Amino acid sequence: MKIAVIGTGQWGKNHVRSLKELMDGKKIDDLYLCDQDKKRVTAMGKTYGVSYFTDYNTLPRDLDGVVIATPSDTHKSISQHFLERGVHVLVEKPMALSSSDADEMIKIAQENNSILMVGHIFRYHSAVLKIKDGIARGDFGDIYYMMSNRFSLRYPRMDMGVLYALGIHEVDIFCDLLNKEYPQEILAVIENYVGKTEETAQIIMFFEEGIKGYSFENWLNPVHGKKRELIVVGSRLSALVDYLKPNEIRFYDSVISKESVTSEGSYLVPIEYREPLKQEHRDFISCIKSGKQPVANMYVGQRSVEIIEKAFLSAKTGAKVSF
Repeated sequence: MKIAVIGTGQWGKNHVRSLKELMDGKKIDDLYLCDQDKKRVTAMGKTYGVSYFTDYNTLPRDLDGVVIATPSDTHKSISQHFLERGVHVLVEKPMALSSSDADEMIKIAQENNSILMVGHIFRYHSAVLKIKDGIARGDFGDIYYMMSNRFSLRYPRMDMGVLYALGIHEVDIFCDLLNKEYPQEILAVIENYVGKTEETAQIIMFFEEGIKGYSFENWLNPVHGKKRELIVVGSRLSALVDYLKPNEIRFYDSVISKESVTSEGSYLVPIEYREPLKQEHRDFISCIKSGKQPVANMYVGQRSVEIIEKAFLSAKTGAKVSF
C-alpha cells in the first residue's frame, strides 16, 4: 500500500510522523511527502528516509491513498485531482469551505468509487468514545446539556476564523454524542477584534428533548492559558473530559431533577489512550482495503460544513437558524 501526505506544515507533519510509524509497523509499504516548501519537505523527507516532491502532479501514479493537509481553500481542488483518478482521499477538516463544494466532492468520490474521508479526529478520541457509549447505555440519565470550551492566546489565522478552525469540531462532537445528523436549530454570535476573521464564537445547538450544546471558541483569551474541554451534564451522571489530559475522565455522581439536586462527589476513571490520529489512519487504511465507509466519512464532513454555514447565517441575522 502506497500513501502520500500532501502538506507537511503545522498539522501535516503529525500525519507524516504517524504514517511513518505505521509504515515501520508494516501497515503500509511506502510513504511519500509533498509540499511546495522545498526546504521543509526536503528536511522532513531526509529525516524520515522517504521520497519527497514539491508538486503533487509528479507523485507516483500508483498511489492507493493521499492525505491532504494543505490550506482549506485548496482541499476541493486537490481532492478532486486524486478522486478522479480513483485514488482514496483523507482530507483535513473542513473538507471544503462551502456545502456546495462538499456536495460536489461527494459526487466525484461516488462516481469514481473512491473513499473520501475527512479529518474529524475526535470521532476517534478514546474519551469521547467512552462518553458516547455511556450516553447510549443510559448511564447519564436524561442529557440536559453539553459544553465545550477551546481557549488560547494566539494571533488569529488569516485563512479562516474559529468557526471553521475550532467550532467545526464541536458541532460534529455534539451530533456524534447524541447520534444525530443535525441539530434542530443553531444560534451563533461571532466577534473579531484584531484580525479579518472571527476570533471568538459562541454557538448554541438545539436538539430534541430540549438538549442543548454550548460551545465557546476563543483565540484571544490570555486568562485561562490553553484550555480544551468537554462537559456533559445528565440527570444521573455528569462528566468532564480535559483534552489536555487524554488518558482520564472525571465523572460526577450528581442527581439533578425537579425534586432535588444532590452531589456525591467526583472520581477519575483512567482510560486507555489511543492516539486519535493513528486510529484515524488505521481506519483509512482498513477502508482502502475493504471498500467500507470510514467512521469520519464524507457525509460527516459535509454535514459539519453545512452546520457551520448555518452558524455564520445565524451570526449575520442575529436569529436562530433551523435545519
